[in-house]
Amino acid sequence: MTDVSNDSVLIEPAADASTRPLPNGHRMEEFEITGVLGVGGFGIVYRALDHTLARVVAIKEYMPAMLAMRRGDLSIALRGERFAATFRSGQAGFINEARLLAKFDHPGLIKVLRFWEAHGTAYMATPYYEGLTLKQRLAGGRALSEADIMRMLAALLGALETLHRTQCFHRDIALDNILIQPDGSPVLLDFGSARKLIGDLVDDSSIMLKPGYSPIEQYTDDPAFPQGPWTDIYALGAVIHILVSGQLPPAAVVRSISDNYQPLEGSTQRYSATLLRAADAALRQRIEDRPQSVGAFAALLGLTSATPGHYSAADHSAPAANEAALPASPVPAQGWPRDALVRSASPTPAPQAPSGERVAPASKARWWLLGGSALAAAAVASLWLVNGGPAPAPVGAPPPPSIAAAPPEEPPAMPAAPLAAPLAATGPAPVAPVPVENSGALPAPAQPPAQPPAQQSAADAEAEAPAPAPVDAEPAPTPKPVLKPVQVALRISPWGEVYVNGKKRGVSPPMKSLQLIPGDYRIEVRNGSLTAHRVQLRVTADAAVPDVVHAFTSGQP
Repeated sequence: MTDVSNDSVLIEPAADASTRPLPNGHRMEEFEITGVLGVGGFGIVYRALDHTLARVVAIKEYMPAMLAMRRGDLSIALRGERFAATFRSGQAGFINEARLLAKFDHPGLIKVLRFWEAHGTAYMATPYYEGLTLKQRLAGGRALSEADIMRMLAALLGALETLHRTQCFHRDIALDNILIQPDGSPVLLDFGSARKLIGDLVDDSSIMLKPGYSPIEQYTDDPAFPQGPWTDIYALGAVIHILVSGQLPPAAVVRSISDNYQPLEGSTQRYSATLLRAADAALRQRIEDRPQSVGAFAALLGLTSATPGHYSAADHSAPAANEAALPASPVPAQGWPRDALVRSASPTPAPQAPSGERVAPASKARWWLLGGSALAAAAVASLWLVNGGPAPAPVGAPPPPSIAAAPPEEPPAMPAAPLAAPLAATGPAPVAPVPVENSGALPAPAQPPAQPPAQQSAADAEAEAPAPAPVDAEPAPTPKPVLKPVQVALRISPWGEVYVNGKKRGVSPPMKSLQLIPGDYRIEVRNGSLTAHRVQLRVTADAAVPDVVHAFTSGQP
């Protein structure tokens, strides 16, 4: 892989604050940029002409605005040396998600044609998809009939089953990640692995999670809450919920404290009990209560499958006229994801043109087109998820990368209309980066996905263990004893974000305990702007370990 320190030159932010796109007419081998389709916090999507095959394609450029900017020679410059490791990690995830998607050939998944590195960053090319995202369609007040919803679910479940067979999970299903093409067939878009990697490194849960869509297991790395097919099924249940009711379900972290979820079944006569009951099952808070596989969820919906990865819906009519406009309650503004791409009706002119105007025909449109980072922060704040500031660095370790010094400016929204879909990314945790040629054909299939969450948690516990003291060399060393993790109970109210040696481990509740091998630890529990609770903890294998207990009160500063 290209070394960022060689290709991405460090410059001061004051020297050039531009994140402008590549100009029209710019050539990258056989591809010629002909327009800009979307600009987001983590990338830019272009319309391009493939001169070799005489076809129109979409090209996505890895361009995290919070970390980098474009220089006059069109190369990418980091906003500061402290962002180098984070930029490299996100770029590795971007390339590896392209490798993964290149393995699949399913009509419901983005097809990666090629990927390469240039200008100090990475690119991938896909077919040019036209259509509207579900988010854009609902923002225009157009509801889907039950027949349309069932056909869409059949196609999406086929795509997810294709992923899940290889232990890959999307983990980011939402209205703005489902494209409806002119013929009605859906395509599952962004997996957001680069965004997830950057979110992990800067410790910003608002980058990674979407309240309402994200189930409880995505808020914690506790092995008692593993991620799997049921994680994507929950998010798909949230999509059904908003299509049916016009509202997202309550955030899972709020439901873990007081579950105020109102079942869809019996709430409306416009949709069948089968659809509503299946959505309720998908949105159950407890993992074991949800359908455990795509096939199980498809059975609840009454879908049939003749071949793996392909489902079909029986022809049926809704119990009432559900072609009408959406329910009176507006679609809630959960905001674009941080790497979501603002779509345009047609390729925009060269980037020298003035900024596009924000579309605001009505309050609903403005509601949907608010900046992604601001909305994510507002949604998280409303759900008691606001962090009190950047996570402190582990004791005796260098501080993690931070983006606080250079927050990105959200680009102006563009009008919603037929578009080329932004490129998708990987579902599983990205694998180690593999070098790629700048102008070669697609490489070998992706490496196997990351280990399951339960195994990852054990690895985390091992990684967080204090380094053993050096010992004198012996002529015949004996095997070191295996240190078994010790359970440390958590009793936090009403909730708190738990950090171990500066690394976030999850939210308690739902997380009820930590698994730590013997050693000394610094435990910190945060709850928004309230005073953090800190405790030094010594874990031993032969002595009881005290619980971590704290109650946050609103009277605290």
